[in-house]
Amino acid sequence: MLVYAGIDEAGYGPLLGPLCVACSTWTIEDSCDPREPPNLWKSLARAVCRSTKDKRGRIAINDSKKLKGTGTNGAHPMRALERGVLAALSLPIGMPLLTTDLALFDRVECIDPAASAPWYEGSTALPWACESAQIQIACAMLRRAAMDAGVTGHGVICKAVDADAINDAAERGMIKTSVPWSLLVDHLTRLRERWPTTPLRVAADRQSGRMRYVDDLLRAFPNDRLTIIREDLRDSVYHLDRANAPMVISFTVEGENDHFPIALASMTAKYVRELWMARLNRWFAARVADLVPTAGYVQDGRRFVGLVRGALATTGLHERRLIRSV
Repeated sequence: MLVYAGIDEAGYGPLLGPLCVACSTWTIEDSCDPREPPNLWKSLARAVCRSTKDKRGRIAINDSKKLKGTGTNGAHPMRALERGVLAALSLPIGMPLLTTDLALFDRVECIDPAASAPWYEGSTALPWACESAQIQIACAMLRRAAMDAGVTGHGVICKAVDADAINDAAERGMIKTSVPWSLLVDHLTRLRERWPTTPLRVAADRQSGRMRYVDDLLRAFPNDRLTIIREDLRDSVYHLDRANAPMVISFTVEGENDHFPIALASMTAKYVRELWMARLNRWFAARVADLVPTAGYVQDGRRFVGLVRGALATTGLHERRLIRSV
């Protein structure tokens, strides 16, 4: 058996809202070589594809940037993302469908945003962008395909850090890239603890465009023997030996095109972040007339901050709780 996981992030660049780093994990019964993970788009082809325009109505699993809509055709922009994420989170069989964002945060082991700041109070009913029947059908499709393929989905874990935690890290002297890296290492450590005797194949997107990761990996896992499989312009791949089973980890340019678990992690991180931002926008809109929502990215985030400063002041909290310094 092989454990095949993918890690990706959403929200690295914005001024507002959380940074989310998600890890999607699967086990494949008839595979054990961590250097050659299977193509899960092929294994699960009865239920999944890469496109939102599939004539067979399969579930689109792809980079979140390719799946988020514009809303110009009347469809909710999160429809494709939500369908894939909620279907994946329904695995294994017997897992109840999610009906609120709080239930989703619990399932992906993400903190309740309301614990971070008052502007994250409230909740969103799920499904948010789809009809319940669409999610039920997608769940059934994916479950059947996974069973037939000998593939087991173990859900997605999503870690989120908000502005205050990012600002705290910056004040301690951490550079911005260290924050998502530390969350990635947390995911790797968790995978090893859960599957201590099973070969691990972990795929991640390139971290800030870097090509070399030897020093960072050895700091994270000082008792491992590390072998460089390759380091080139597209792919950095490493083999780490541990006591009971090997781990192969790769950092790939646009890795979501090659690795199904990265694509699903990308979708989940984006979906979780959007649910946080929905709460934030609702809270401020209830206090500032005619406020146009924000996605939190720098230019529009500055526009938004300029309009909500009065409402923010009523909370008694410092602006650093809302606005990132890096």
